[in-house]
Amino acid sequence: MKHHLLALLACATTTLAWANPDFKNVPPSMQKSLHGISAAQFDGGVLRAQMNKPEVTELVYNTFVFHNICAQQWHDPAQFARLGLTRVELFNAAGTQGFAFDARGDVCEEMGKLGKNFRTFIGKYTQACSASTCPPQR
Repeated sequence: MKHHLLALLACATTTLAWANPDFKNVPPSMQKSLHGISAAQFDGGVLRAQMNKPEVTELVYNTFVFHNICAQQWHDPAQFARLGLTRVELFNAAGTQGFAFDARGDVCEEMGKLGKNFRTFIGKYTQACSASTCPPQR
């Protein structure tokens, strides 16, 4: 009986950990858009986020930038501008692999215009990250 209770407690604790991501310095307006993120830190215009996935594929990354980052700018441009977001780094669960998106200027606004292939467009502003670090922003 004790083992069953411990197993249930462990499952509940794991579920709570997934339900309550670890956000440091992330403005509440940005937290609302970070679905599927287990941890995130916002510092000096850089959002560094981590997913509970063993690998962040280009498709997952592109979808995240489009729906979770740029869509926020399209829905509330003034609030997005106040964030001062310059870069978004998205890493896998181990924090060893991912991508960085250059969010400076009107990149999201430009992507929102009709006729843009968002994967190709995001690719122009992306750098691959490895060993828990991303190359310096160009």
